Amino acid sequence: MKSLLPLLLIAATAFAAEKAPDELALLDTRELHNRGTLRLQQGDLVGAEEALRASLARNDDVLRLPALHNLGHVRFGRGKVALGGKTVGDVTELSIARSYLEASDADISDMQDQIEIIDKAKADGKEPDYVPAVSALGGGIGTYRTVKKLIPKEEAMVAKRAGVIASWVRSVGDFRSAHELNTQDQPSLQNAEAIEELLRALKRETLALEETIADQRKKQEELREVIRELAKRIPPDKLPQNAEGEGDDDENFLPEGMQKPKGGTGGKTDPREGQEKRMSEQEARSSLESLKGEFGRKMPTSDKPGNSPGGNKPSSEAKKKDY
Repeated sequence: MKSLLPLLLIAATAFAAEKAPDELALLDTRELHNRGTLRLQQGDLVGAEEALRASLARNDDVLRLPALHNLGHVRFGRGKVALGGKTVGDVTELSIARSYLEASDADISDMQDQIEIIDKAKADGKEPDYVPAVSALGGGIGTYRTVKKLIPKEEAMVAKRAGVIASWVRSVGDFRSAHELNTQDQPSLQNAEAIEELLRALKRETLALEETIADQRKKQEELREVIRELAKRIPPDKLPQNAEGEGDDDENFLPEGMQKPKGGTGGKTDPREGQEKRMSEQEARSSLESLKGEFGRKMPTSDKPGNSPGGNKPSSEAKKKDY
């Protein structure tokens, strides 16, 4: 029994190492051509291309022309499937990309106007009206985040179109090769010319989309800088709700002292060394009210004599808490 084990192991290894015969290799040229044509009719474009290419590799002059003609249809069909059954790129993709580019310009202009208005009010010693500034900032942040998420999708569209273009270029080559074999084959010539026209249009649209994506990336940088400049001029408690973002992928436009640590518990970060942590007016009021309830007396809010506990004068070095 022990002597049989090595033999069984060797037999099993040899069987596993033996490659399964190629199904297409067992077919002759005409069978390959017929299989490819049938699969084309059935919509199996991958199987059709595989069989027709195998047929062409046999160098059968009789079947070369029809195989090239059918292969042209297969490769055109594969590109059409990638475009969702259409023969042109979706111009909506380009329109959306350009519309957000225009929206970025509009938001940048609005925020720059608000920066000038706030700076002028402060220079004149007046309290700025932050309402329009907050609205402009919220709109700019919204556009920034939308475009940031849109760019990868647009790049995927460009990659998909590149695949279609490559497939259609091969299709044109197949049809033209068929026509060269028989100059009387007008259908092949007409197909090649029609696809070339579609290719020119698709290439124009794809190039325009690529240029728009590049412009969007540049505009993103400009938009980010203006957002940060305007955010610096607005009190932290008045910043729009979308300033923080909803996840780690969203850029946080809150002041550094208010940003939550990434991957942390969600608490606010400690202020930097040498910087005093500021409380909002609401936080200050809540803190004082809670202390009043706990100690049954009013807590001092200034450094006037007599307001300190026990009526003692405050130290000359004591500073008023800036709320």
